[in-house]
Amino acid sequence: MSAIQIKNILYKGWKETIVISNAEIKVLVVPETGRIMHYGFIDGENVLYENKALEGVAFTKDAYFKNGANIEAPNVGGNRVLPCSEDYLHLITGSRHVPDPYINASAYSVTFLANGIVLESPISTLLGIQIKRTITISKQGTRVNIQQELIKKVAAKNQELENIPLTIWSLSKIKTPNVSFAGINKNSVFKDGFTISKWPDAKNYAEENVVLNNDIITLKSSEEFPQKIGLDAKKWVAGYLENTLFVEQFNFEEKATYPDNGTSVTIFGNHLFTELECLSPEKKLVLGESIQYDLHWSLCKVATKNEARTVLQSM
Repeated sequence: MSAIQIKNILYKGWKETIVISNAEIKVLVVPETGRIMHYGFIDGENVLYENKALEGVAFTKDAYFKNGANIEAPNVGGNRVLPCSEDYLHLITGSRHVPDPYINASAYSVTFLANGIVLESPISTLLGIQIKRTITISKQGTRVNIQQELIKKVAAKNQELENIPLTIWSLSKIKTPNVSFAGINKNSVFKDGFTISKWPDAKNYAEENVVLNNDIITLKSSEEFPQKIGLDAKKWVAGYLENTLFVEQFNFEEKATYPDNGTSVTIFGNHLFTELECLSPEKKLVLGESIQYDLHWSLCKVATKNEARTVLQSM
């Protein structure tokens, strides 16, 4: 029997769910939503948040997700990708809360590999792009490799959309309660190494839950109100919950332009979930050009958040 197992299952109403596992971990990918919906130890809990209200929902590539007559960005949970920062969403969909639906709320196609799968989004008729994600694991250990590519396939719907700088923005929703961590860039463009976002329509409660100590920022999950911080972190972002440390590692390009005034990591949360967000440098692409940005996930059993900090300080 191979050390890596890959199979299809019915999972919470999703008929095409793919399980990728070894003796230590399992990853569940749901092509109907284009998302990774489960990551955890083989006999342990899922670290990713899942919205029970949207279990079994299947997206189509030709339509917005709707709640009644209103278009929405569905809060399904798991891990997903967006192709640009929030500053440009209103140009694409007419709403600052609704991303490109071809990327965010579409069924993805699947190609099977010996050690994982390749997910491919539909080609967006709005931005003219496609997302390709190669998700693989090793025969041993907890590491998950996610190779990501955003490819400019065709012209955007109009010239205004052609002018939008694109990024690979990976968002992992984890369960609450939790504590999130990120390393401070010693040469940060932000005062104190991070920034607390200002919102036009809500208060940001991060100031009440954020602590900076020894070049690591700690953000306790919110019990009620929304909160968000941004950083130009260079290596990783992590979340600690239920004696498990979930780490996302990435490469940082020193001279590249990052979204939102230099942000490579964002941590957003409310009482339901916390989002660990990793952003690639942003670029305006012409036909045939692409952005590549890879992530590496890992899990570690730790007893306390202080032990989690010790593990992260050695990375």
